[in-house]
Amino acid sequence: MQTSASRFEQFSVQHYAREVRALLPSAVFEPAPTRLLWLPVHLSVIVGSGLYVFLASPPWYLAVACALMAGHSWACLGFLAHEVLHHAVVRSRRVERVVGCVALTIFCLSPTLWIAWHNQSHHGNTGDPDADPDGLGTWHSWQRSAVERAMEEASPGSGRKRSAAFLFVTFSLHSAVVLLVRSHRENYYARISRRAVYAESAAMACFWIALLLLVGPWKFLFIGVLPALIANGVSMSYIATNHFLSSLTAVNDPLINSLSVRSPGWLERLHLQFGYHVEHHIFPTVSGRHAASVREVLRRLYGERYLSLPHTTALRLLYTRPKIHLDCDRLIDPRTRQTFNVLVPGDLSMAPAGPMDGG
Repeated sequence: MQTSASRFEQFSVQHYAREVRALLPSAVFEPAPTRLLWLPVHLSVIVGSGLYVFLASPPWYLAVACALMAGHSWACLGFLAHEVLHHAVVRSRRVERVVGCVALTIFCLSPTLWIAWHNQSHHGNTGDPDADPDGLGTWHSWQRSAVERAMEEASPGSGRKRSAAFLFVTFSLHSAVVLLVRSHRENYYARISRRAVYAESAAMACFWIALLLLVGPWKFLFIGVLPALIANGVSMSYIATNHFLSSLTAVNDPLINSLSVRSPGWLERLHLQFGYHVEHHIFPTVSGRHAASVREVLRRLYGERYLSLPHTTALRLLYTRPKIHLDCDRLIDPRTRQTFNVLVPGDLSMAPAGPMDGG
């Protein structure tokens, strides 16, 4: 690791899993197949709104309303695919791939690629600035890489106008980068089928091209483009708060390098408890249905070491704090050299930490 060591003692995922598992009922670790009932619900919203736009040619404001509903349902299907592909819903790999292909179509993201990228690479290397595929970089890598400098300027907390679009495009763009670049550089195809990834990605792309040709550019704006932006925005509002505000770690410690966010209960249920992210990193194969039970045990065992914020507070910090790590426990604004603390036990304010040492 290229950053200095964190000042907090770190423990492995396995350490937490052993201690927490002992206090949970065995039912928590069973599959939750009824979660699949969300699939027809959200597909009905997506197909129904799309048919209404295509057949009724409504005024633009009704078409926008349809796009918003469809985009939100696509995001919810993404949350479902995330849970399914972690083997938390069913035990059939064939069912998992079918659900993944349907639910991730809006992102043109192959579920086979997602397993290598997210389940294996991200979960196996969370908080490692060199190996985590979802990190935004360190001060040292930012200085060396023009690509990272461009990414930082488009990221929340940079103060650039272009960062306003970050939530609405990033998941799709990052998926394309993983497909075209990272999958080759990190040799994902040593453990997954290249043919399956290409076939799934091509099928999704062909679906959208055929739909564009069928409905025309104007209606496709409300059936394909705007829903994709909304799906990205809803998904990234969680994904961007999962780790971007947290410490880098030498040990994959989810109580240090991850953040859970809280929302009203009805919204947490609608979003399949996707905000319970610390819980998910400890037990990735446990359905979000049981995340509240896991949270209760984590709070009982570890107190303030467990990091959680209201979702709105986390989003505010996302857009008011830089994203480049100076070291494990500080973020730095590369333009002003001002540093800020990351989220740490006992202090969730991410307070300014003064100028960079020697800056």
